[in-house]
Amino acid sequence: MAAMADTATTTFSSLSESIGPQLAITIPIVHHQILESVKQHPNTPAIMCTHQSADLLPALQYGADLLAHALTTQRLESGSTIAVLLGGRAEFHMVFRAAIKIGCPFTPINLRSPKNAKEIRHMLTLTNAKAVIVDNESVAEDLQRNVPDLMSDMHVKIILDGDFGMHNYLKLGDLITEAAVDKTFEESSLALDRWPRNEDDVVYIGFTSGTTSLPKAAPHTNKSLACNMKSWEQVFALDDTRSWLHILPMNSIVGSSWTLAYLIAGGSVTHVNYAFDPDSVASAICTGEYTDLLAVPSMIDLLATSPSLSKRSNKGIDRMIVGGSKILRSHVEKSFQMIKCKRFSPFFGMTEGTSVCTETLYGVPDNVHDPIYAGYANPGCKIRICDPDKTEPVPRGTPGEIVQGGLQKIERYLGGSGEDSFFVEEGETWYRCGDQAVMLENGRIAIVGRYKALDMIIRGGMNIASAAVEAVISERTGIDVSIQSYGAQAHLGNTLHQSQVVGIPDEAAGEVPVAVIKHPKDDKQAATRVQRCVLDAMGPAYALEKVVSLEELGLEDWPKTTSGKVLKRDLQVIVKSLPWTQQALPSAPFHINGHSSGPAYMSDEAELQHHLLGCARAHGMLISSVDDDFHDAGMDSLLGLRLRNAIIKDGDPQWQTQLPPGVIFQCGSIRRLARYLIKLNTNRQGPTKEESNVDSVVEEMFTMVEEFSRFQSHKPEKTKGSGRHTVFLTGVTGSLGAHILASLLAQSDVDLIYCAVRGNNPAERLEESLAKRKLNWSEYSKKVRVVNHDPGKSRLGLGDTTREELLDNLTHIIHAAWPVNFHLPLVTFRKHLLDLQTLLQLSLDVRAPQPAHFLYCSSMGVALNTRGQNRIPEEPIMDFRQGISNGYTQSKLVAEYIVQKAMESFGAWTSILRIGQIVGDTRLGLWNETEAAPLMIRSALILGCLPMLDMKCSWIPVDDLASAIVDLITLTSREDLRFIYNMCNPYTFSWTEDLLPALAKAGLDFEKVSFVEWLARLKKYDATHGVEEATQTCPAVKLIDFWEQSYGGPQQRHNNLEFATDNAERDCRSMQSPPDVITNGLVKKMVDAWMSTWAPAPV
Repeated sequence: MAAMADTATTTFSSLSESIGPQLAITIPIVHHQILESVKQHPNTPAIMCTHQSADLLPALQYGADLLAHALTTQRLESGSTIAVLLGGRAEFHMVFRAAIKIGCPFTPINLRSPKNAKEIRHMLTLTNAKAVIVDNESVAEDLQRNVPDLMSDMHVKIILDGDFGMHNYLKLGDLITEAAVDKTFEESSLALDRWPRNEDDVVYIGFTSGTTSLPKAAPHTNKSLACNMKSWEQVFALDDTRSWLHILPMNSIVGSSWTLAYLIAGGSVTHVNYAFDPDSVASAICTGEYTDLLAVPSMIDLLATSPSLSKRSNKGIDRMIVGGSKILRSHVEKSFQMIKCKRFSPFFGMTEGTSVCTETLYGVPDNVHDPIYAGYANPGCKIRICDPDKTEPVPRGTPGEIVQGGLQKIERYLGGSGEDSFFVEEGETWYRCGDQAVMLENGRIAIVGRYKALDMIIRGGMNIASAAVEAVISERTGIDVSIQSYGAQAHLGNTLHQSQVVGIPDEAAGEVPVAVIKHPKDDKQAATRVQRCVLDAMGPAYALEKVVSLEELGLEDWPKTTSGKVLKRDLQVIVKSLPWTQQALPSAPFHINGHSSGPAYMSDEAELQHHLLGCARAHGMLISSVDDDFHDAGMDSLLGLRLRNAIIKDGDPQWQTQLPPGVIFQCGSIRRLARYLIKLNTNRQGPTKEESNVDSVVEEMFTMVEEFSRFQSHKPEKTKGSGRHTVFLTGVTGSLGAHILASLLAQSDVDLIYCAVRGNNPAERLEESLAKRKLNWSEYSKKVRVVNHDPGKSRLGLGDTTREELLDNLTHIIHAAWPVNFHLPLVTFRKHLLDLQTLLQLSLDVRAPQPAHFLYCSSMGVALNTRGQNRIPEEPIMDFRQGISNGYTQSKLVAEYIVQKAMESFGAWTSILRIGQIVGDTRLGLWNETEAAPLMIRSALILGCLPMLDMKCSWIPVDDLASAIVDLITLTSREDLRFIYNMCNPYTFSWTEDLLPALAKAGLDFEKVSFVEWLARLKKYDATHGVEEATQTCPAVKLIDFWEQSYGGPQQRHNNLEFATDNAERDCRSMQSPPDVITNGLVKKMVDAWMSTWAPAPV
């Protein structure tokens, strides 16, 4: 029996209006509520992230206080809007609190928005943002590229991950560290707490898609935001026993503001990942550690496919809270049966006011014909159901538009937009939601439709304004969309192009967008252009399901009114009537349970590929071959789910667990997916998850090698070289690249060095890099030419003049640029592989008698997964599995294969330099203290110990390595050079027997303990200190997972492989007598250099 939670509401007998219970709140000032909660719950674990350490509530507030002080010292004034582009991490919540403390409206923005120049300009201008806080360099680059004028006028710019100092970005960690030692901090912080605050001060600005081409800004005041939070606290009885498993986007008002509701009540919030990952969330649900999960319906469909939830060990959660789009009976069933929730609470709300109505179910409703109701009016909320454009409530039982009153809603939009959505009656503002609802006799509300349905598409709980998609199409393709609704016409030459976007139902996503276009018959690529521009500009969440022509609909012109306005509703009805909308994907009756052999194509790989390709295309995926990458084609979690559902339709029920959506992503292409399915068909158990992952990655690596190994052979135009050297160098802002440049500058036979540097101020970045490492660059202006490098762009973004100079004079390319990030998947390195391909082709295009010598800086990581041999020769890696450790090493090994193919098949002159562990230079001992080894060594200052590791080290000083690479420049004959060089120190030493005593001799005070003991102490320190304190004083905590996998697991990454260096010793003078790191005093220099910035100093 499905029972409802008790919900006391004041109702009226005949009209569709209802008032929720009284809201128990006295002072609606958000900052005061925050301070009071910190006092009441000093030991509450507030924010927990599986990718970060936990944070107690006082520690979170302390970090916010420090940041608030730092922002005021940067002259950020109260009332200045702070635009925040961060993912699900503790810093997001810290910034939110800091903004509230200093009286600055907090505006969370989607991380993809900066890619859309028009949209991000609108958002920053409308909110009058004076500060921006971004997650990483990629976001900062998008902002700088699309709104450089707004960024230059920004008062404060802060970045969390990466370095964007050339555009005056400040590091968040540096700001907090400086604030902590500022003697004025405590006095300043108390003064900020005492600032006068008003209930009508704007504290939060959320963006809603609305029905227009640009998002509308919804300003929440102290009163509206505090009342929203208090309303949810009352209706869900939030207290210090509640733990929210957070999986929602941080730019949504629920994803951001509800965290305060939980934390103020003493509860906790946990982020499993930066983004929604069904398997990780399912695993967290199974632990039984979390009480609440907020989700949109499509997330339930995705979670239900996870094998983890089918296990008997799944402990489930207490309450599912679901809203954002239409909730089906199947969503309730999956929540109770798969997710194993004890209570299910559908709710209705929006950015303008999240707390409208809800109820609680304790089981699946008995009557299969009943809708899933939105419930009763929440505390503090007033609800009316009115005829559209009217203000009087309709009789109960009559459908109408839901209208919200009460304390929780906003009073207006910023900029004067959407004024018709509000009306004032007897001094009180009411907001028209645009949704169609019915109120029953008892006050219970059902959402039955939308009056703005033609203008709004809800895909997976996310609002998509059709006008926004239409505007992008119009701007980027010239195919006019929105103005056509008013009878205007847009011409491309003499040809009329027009379009409209409508939504059609979908079982998994709720709705999906379809574009209808009118174009000339000879424009065969119009549909593809439209799909691609929407995907590139707006991302996978907005991807068009299909682009159809008026001709396909059997129409010669748009259905219109007598005044010439397009009848969009009629157009939508026609689209919905098409056969493919009734069954969007072909059925795939795969009977593999031994009772049926299934379709013939299940035993024919080519036929299966053809079938799957048809399935993918039916959903609008931009793929034309079986090798096209799913990621590039715009696949997101919803599309993965829909493709997976099509595959298992009418098939073996066991495929529900054997083919989770994650496998679709792991396969990554039709070819690899077909191979997986055939293997699954021949083996009912299917490959193990680990086998599947490895096979998919290996196949992906192979495909990338093929894709990026297409070149044009060298065609010499000169008969004789000059004997002088012109070098093209990448990675010069990194430590190795900077030292290579310094070594090249000292070579008398090097005339010119082209330094490729990305960013808007490349020369400034280069100077900073050299100065940071205290390198002499007196010959800089004479020998160096700085060129702007745009990664992933055609011809590297080089101008015609620069390219012509290179074709005439280039003799060597040293490619030392590659992002070092062990968490990124292989697919994210595509643009760097494209750069590699472009540089290789440049080496082949030179006019000299022979190609330019291409030296590629690879990594010893390409062999770290080697099994069955202890010594790695200076030869090509024969098995992709040897470098499969992570996306970084996979990309490096793919690059090696591409370089080898360029040499063998196209005559390129190439050398691969497999580089080992680089340490500080022999002169000053400067070694980046944020690398893994220095972080481990630094932990001795806090933990008082260092681990004894069974590890042989072949560390090489960065200046010696740079000199060895430049030594290869002097060898001008191809016959004198080898193809592969292992560039590590031939002299190895023991971590435990040699390095630890050397560190002690250098002044570091510590005891030697087992790795298990050291890791236990590190985890304890992490667990007992706030995230800011732990990461600032002992940053090794950030790599706990890395340490455990590298040194504590059964398959350790560091397995004491030896790397042969015969070729390197033969051809590089600097490798013939390398320094002994332990005995030459380098350890002492490195420790002294670190200690100049580390604290406290060793005893």
